[in-house]
Amino acid sequence: MGKENSGQDFFFGFLVGAVAGSVLTLWLSERVRRQLRERGIDVGGRMGGVGAIIRDKADEFLGRVRETVKQAVEEGKEASSEARSDLEERFKKKS
Repeated sequence: MGKENSGQDFFFGFLVGAVAGSVLTLWLSERVRRQLRERGIDVGGRMGGVGAIIRDKADEFLGRVRETVKQAVEEGKEASSEARSDLEERFKKKS
């Protein structure tokens, strides 16, 4: 693994871990809430509020990720275009 990929690998691993953790949390929270309801303990209101906060933060995070990826793609396109132009100029000079 090269240095140039380590940031991307970390980000991808972080994203996969966040999604897996979120799914597991939601699955377990449903199970725990059901068990607590069976015991007569109501935590629905509080959990619903926490779920809404988590959903809002996740949407905000994904929006930032989308913008970052979009910006990175645009910068990559620009760099590719510049490199291509440079190579075409060098080729023309040698011809």
